[in-house]
Amino acid sequence: MDHENGLLQIGVFSRLSRISVRMLRHYAEHGLLAPEWVDPASGYRHYGVDQLGTAERIVGLRDAGIGVAEMAALLPLFDDPTTLSAPLLAHRHQLLQSQDQVRQRLSALDRLVHQLEEQKMTIEVHTTKMPAMTIAAVRDVIGNYADEPQLWERLMPQLLANLVDLTGIGGATFHDEDYQDTDVDVEVWLQIPEEFPTTAPVTCREVPEQEVVLATLHGNYEGMSQVSAALGAHVAENGLSVGPMFNIYRVSPAQDPDPANWVTDVCLPIIARAS
Repeated sequence: MDHENGLLQIGVFSRLSRISVRMLRHYAEHGLLAPEWVDPASGYRHYGVDQLGTAERIVGLRDAGIGVAEMAALLPLFDDPTTLSAPLLAHRHQLLQSQDQVRQRLSALDRLVHQLEEQKMTIEVHTTKMPAMTIAAVRDVIGNYADEPQLWERLMPQLLANLVDLTGIGGATFHDEDYQDTDVDVEVWLQIPEEFPTTAPVTCREVPEQEVVLATLHGNYEGMSQVSAALGAHVAENGLSVGPMFNIYRVSPAQDPDPANWVTDVCLPIIARAS
């Protein structure tokens, strides 16, 4: 018999609601969807037809990844859609953040697999003198290192408006004393023939001659860790004190969309040598 006194047995209710018997019992234990009547003799659970509406809401919340504790707070709000929309939108924002994290982790995993498959690069590290130069620059704290293009977008319009020769070297300097995941202090710059009148955020200045430890990365930035390791070994072996790392983009993504053709000089300015 599928019903008693106008009620649905738990098996029938399970099929109609798309909720397993196990989960129906779980929801009952947490006060979300208790049966309307339990046969005292057999212990069989029975549900009212009107409870299918509540079950539908639970399924919707479940499929959206909302936990049981949150469901208990949200179910009473279904009669007030205006109030309910705020926590649902907040959960949506959390899901988007999780999606970004998963995408980043997949990219990191792909890079790791690629590194295991590829041969180690031969990286030459040497010391060289960087000649003095005049630069136009924009420096700011940005969200993360991937946001560097935002700084270039703020620098380039003034260069173009002043008909500045753009054939000089360009790069980025990373001013934080240690690695930061967020809120990173980055300066992008381009060598120019001479100073020109600027307005914020662009500045011009002279950079004096400096001695640097340099290694060149050929290809995409996934190889940066190998270059950094080679630079670190050279610094340690020679007892060097170094300043903020900077990159010189010999061939950048803006110049060539093919990562295989990118060329980046990774530099550490030498501040002092061990005595």
